[in-house]
Amino acid sequence: MKFGIYNEIQASPGADHKQRYDDSLRAVELGDRLGYDVFMTLEHHFFPTFSISVNPLAFFAAAAQRTRTIRFRAMCHTLPVHNPLILAGEIAQCDHLTDGRLEVGVGRGHGWLYDCASVPMTESIGRYEESLEILQRAWREERLSFEGEHYKVQDVQVVPKPLQPHLKIFQTGTSARVFTDAGRRGGGVVVGAAPPPLFTEAVGAYMAACRDAGQKPQVGLVMPVFLADDADTALREAREPMMRSYANLVVPQQSINDEAVKDRLRAGGFHFYAGGFLNQMKDYTFESVLHNDIAFAGTPAQFVDWLGRFRQRYYDFQELSVMADFGGQPAWQVERTLQLFARDVMPALR
Repeated sequence: MKFGIYNEIQASPGADHKQRYDDSLRAVELGDRLGYDVFMTLEHHFFPTFSISVNPLAFFAAAAQRTRTIRFRAMCHTLPVHNPLILAGEIAQCDHLTDGRLEVGVGRGHGWLYDCASVPMTESIGRYEESLEILQRAWREERLSFEGEHYKVQDVQVVPKPLQPHLKIFQTGTSARVFTDAGRRGGGVVVGAAPPPLFTEAVGAYMAACRDAGQKPQVGLVMPVFLADDADTALREAREPMMRSYANLVVPQQSINDEAVKDRLRAGGFHFYAGGFLNQMKDYTFESVLHNDIAFAGTPAQFVDWLGRFRQRYYDFQELSVMADFGGQPAWQVERTLQLFARDVMPALR
């Protein structure tokens, strides 16, 4: 079992953005000292309450100067909004700056990013698939030529090459098609921070593809977690920031609730966003979030028991990442969760 930290770097209304970056960097330092395996953040633009992690590679390069062993992974680079030739070089440079501690997460990203980024939703699948091929070839081939619908490349040298011989690629989302591809290639997948049934089909397809291809699976689970030494304290202190977090997350969904936008989302394969699932978050209660296994608040021992039930009810995982920073909670609460997780949860699961 591997263990990670996931931080969306939300900025609640009125938050100081510099402080949010500083607090997040200190959490990575703490995670490194405590023995966490990987730190993850996402790439996200335009909607600060959801995240101000607009350049994860820059964040990783800064965090690498403060840490020794923890690895770094973006979950995920939104490939269709990038030129893959440029992104390939930027990722490779970050691998050098992190001393070979970089992993790569890819996906089509959130449906609300496309209009803001002036990228047609209907091109997202094609751009994603071509970009993923270009990235991998750019890292292993001295010179690259490629002929596709969206990208046409003739004898280009992408520099630098990554420091690591092979960059591990992880995919995220809810698509069984994408997860099947990851399983065939020997890549990893990351799910979570949403109702677990959303991912059951995709994880099942991934596991089947790994078996068929003779690949070792790596399913990463991200779980919002609030820990304290006693349950009453955890439940009392978690309520406000947890509910503020879901209010923060629903904001960008409201930008794509128009029926005309939903039609374009469906045409682009963004059925999850066209369905308006995130609108439900405005109706979440603290009790419903915990009851439906969307998040956890309690003691480390309770969390270990809860994880056992989770694995039986939904799906297994080989990596567990704690989302401890959400909803503008104070840094000391984030640090307490990370410390208790490392002290009591990690040894119980190893």
